[in-house]
Amino acid sequence: MVLDVNGWASENKKFDDAEVSKIEKELGVKFPQSYISLMKDWNGGYLHEEHQILIENDVPEDLIYYLGERFWTVGSVAGISADLNNSEGIINKSKTAHEWGIPEKVIAFDGDGHTWVAFDYRDNPDKPKIIFIESDELLSFFLASDFSDFISKLIPSSQVYDNDGNVIFEQK
Repeated sequence: MVLDVNGWASENKKFDDAEVSKIEKELGVKFPQSYISLMKDWNGGYLHEEHQILIENDVPEDLIYYLGERFWTVGSVAGISADLNNSEGIINKSKTAHEWGIPEKVIAFDGDGHTWVAFDYRDNPDKPKIIFIESDELLSFFLASDFSDFISKLIPSSQVYDNDGNVIFEQK
């Protein structure tokens, strides 16, 4: 599935290459082109409908509490914004995650304190994988090999849960 952002509005302002470079320098990373391309079409923020990412691998016992239903909710993707006060921007989101103890080379783009979805640059500074990470013990879990893979795995919540919260998704 491809995330269709056609017609979506973003609270984030348009950006240029200079702003991307400024943010990358401040965070000490280089964003994947797939992230920059999506942000050019829709500069992040809350998704029009929450989406789920299917947990494809076995979940370790210490993360069952978070990932036991085999789905994780993605409600937003932080856009390209250097504004520290912009809660829908990548600088604000990643700095907040770092204040919660998330490692510097893990750049969060969704989350709320205890749990985050993030670019993980720790193993490969040129091709970050996408992980789920919690801030209490810094336990992490692989979600996707890269940002394109992550976006392709998103499923609208209405295709995963019925109105009573029961899982209706059937993997093809």
